[in-house]
Amino acid sequence: MFYNRIKKTAIELTPCIHGARLSESAETCGKSPDELLDFSININPLCPPGLKKIIEKACKSINNYPDNRYPGFKIAAADYLKVSPESIVPGNGSSELIRLFAETVLEPGDKVIIPSPTFGEYEFQCRLFGASIEHIDYSTITNVEPQGCKAVFLCNPNNPTGKLLERGVVNQLAQICASSEVFLFVDEAFIELSDPRESIAGLAASNDFVVVLRSLTKTFAIPGLRVGYAVASPGFATLLDSVRLTWNLNSAGLAAGEELLKNNKNYLNRSLGLIRKERKWLASCLGAIRGFKPFPSDANFILIDAREFLINSTELAERMLRHGVIIRDCSSFGLENHIRVAVRKRSENQKLIKAFSRVISEWGSERAEKEIGDALERGVAKRSRINCEYYPCHFEGQDCTFCFCPFYPCEDKRTGGEIVRKSTGGAVWSCAKCNLIHREDIADKVLKALMEGRKLKQAWKLVMEPNL
Repeated sequence: MFYNRIKKTAIELTPCIHGARLSESAETCGKSPDELLDFSININPLCPPGLKKIIEKACKSINNYPDNRYPGFKIAAADYLKVSPESIVPGNGSSELIRLFAETVLEPGDKVIIPSPTFGEYEFQCRLFGASIEHIDYSTITNVEPQGCKAVFLCNPNNPTGKLLERGVVNQLAQICASSEVFLFVDEAFIELSDPRESIAGLAASNDFVVVLRSLTKTFAIPGLRVGYAVASPGFATLLDSVRLTWNLNSAGLAAGEELLKNNKNYLNRSLGLIRKERKWLASCLGAIRGFKPFPSDANFILIDAREFLINSTELAERMLRHGVIIRDCSSFGLENHIRVAVRKRSENQKLIKAFSRVISEWGSERAEKEIGDALERGVAKRSRINCEYYPCHFEGQDCTFCFCPFYPCEDKRTGGEIVRKSTGGAVWSCAKCNLIHREDIADKVLKALMEGRKLKQAWKLVMEPNL
């Protein structure tokens, strides 16, 4: 059997689960990719200017091999970071560069330290080359003791938590690692959409034991072109450059990378301003959803603890997809019932919140129908407002969706109900101040009327009207 001739580490690996599964999601929900909003990928919400012309120009040279030395790209990246071109290693996106580092540095039996939760590709690539993994809590990464390890991995800002460590803290970690001759691999894929001032790329260019990863995919919203680069000391960069795959950047990606690195200041400033504004707005809206606890984020995405939400993260992702919105179920990060959403433009962020609202309402309607049916079978209603597990509703100012009220929404102000403004926009009937249907004697009479076959309006007139 051919498996006997395959390296054991390859056979034992389980592929990483990523976001960015647009085509697969479209097939699942029966929609075209253009009909979906993908909040599972964390890229710049603004498209870079002039990209179409850059690609069209690059297409004129696709009948020639690109220069595998990539001198123009190295100069552009070096000028962008104020380092030497000899410190730049071109890569076909982040994943290839993570593998390149692991392939160059790691030998079977080496130990690496990876904080958790974080991007799964670090562990995947390290295990492929035979390393053993020591997991530590991300919050303790600055206190790590790297002696006896080959490498320490750090995502800054971290994916999926969005936590950004200050430059000084990472510098101290780098010095600790270097003093023990342990490599520190710092993934700064999201730092330009967070706070580029906290980058340690300059240190990597002068320290043999520090490598910094950068991704044009996220920064310039070009995931289809697969462009990134690593920053290392000239000696280490030369070694990595000799090990990498030949022609790993194609002509289109190369041309786009060079041009975007040269002309980006206004674009990135606008992008950062938009992300910071929208992140604040989106976090506020997410925090208003009962059962959602968004983590503070320094990046262009938000992690949400949904363990107290009415639906588990897997079902929530499935239901959101039916409404044309893809979110990231974070169970693959080891985070049970957590989700992650990107920060996008206001109109798109509003669609995300509306989709959450629709999912909640649909789930509530399904639950309400079931519970009314159960109550009819029991012939008694004993739920009160106080012991309702969903009280006081899911959105601030939202109407009571889950209480036993067959007249919902009655829109009769004599009950104490009223039209209110929702925190997510628009108006809705709120029965939050209506206590009548929560009285056990009233609920039982309503149930009796329904069990006798009366219509809702008939039950309302028979039971509710005399008590208003």
